[in-house]
Amino acid sequence: MERIVDFDRYPIADPDAPDAQALVARGRRELDDNGCLVLAGFIRPEAVATMAAQGETLLGDGFHNCFNRNREIARSSLCFAWKRDTRVAMTSVGGDRIGDETLLRQLYDWDPMTDFIGALLGRDPYYRSADPLAGLMVTSQDIGDELGWHYDGNDGVVTLNLQRASTGGRFEYVRNCRPGNMEPDIQHDAIDAVMDGEHPELRVIDQEPGTLVLFNGYRSLHRVSPVEAGPRRMMALLSYDARPDFWFRPDIRIDYFGRDA
Repeated sequence: MERIVDFDRYPIADPDAPDAQALVARGRRELDDNGCLVLAGFIRPEAVATMAAQGETLLGDGFHNCFNRNREIARSSLCFAWKRDTRVAMTSVGGDRIGDETLLRQLYDWDPMTDFIGALLGRDPYYRSADPLAGLMVTSQDIGDELGWHYDGNDGVVTLNLQRASTGGRFEYVRNCRPGNMEPDIQHDAIDAVMDGEHPELRVIDQEPGTLVLFNGYRSLHRVSPVEAGPRRMMALLSYDARPDFWFRPDIRIDYFGRDA
């Protein structure tokens, strides 16, 4: 794994080592303070280049989905429906097509990586998702593609940037901007302000390839802005859970992969 992870900056192979424990302590503080932890240069440049090349091959067989998240869907989880739809347009490849020969699969299946993510999130034990499609996936956004404003169904989403767009494709979020964290009479106004780019606490993360990000997406409204110029934005999504048998819902699998198996 020393060919993949920069152990000089991120010594995660031995979780009991003092420098590894200090890294986790710093990471947990940043995650608590910002709702997001950005680990720049987590993957070595040569490994990132290989992962991106392997991702390009995989995406040739990917599923391009383009749909609107209906505003009424939000009612079940947010207790009210917000005022507008948001658009999803991206290409996705499921984990069942990411083979053992790929560096991404080797990273995801490496137990110390799982332990590191669990330690940062304060969860022990912690497991890789059992879902063969959505547990590990590669996504891309070409010009005009985007991932509109939304909340995640789980907290602690892990992403790895493999390739950035030259213009657009920015990750934007407002931490703790979720009904339940706000007074009822300002919920609509706060969400509208986020979607209009006018919220005072709007933050932007513009990651370089090789950056690993942990994000509290259940509590924070977020999006990927439309890609305006190539190359395509390419990401890997790594999913974990406190339950060893966790699968994503069938409708999520169909929306993002065009299939449920």
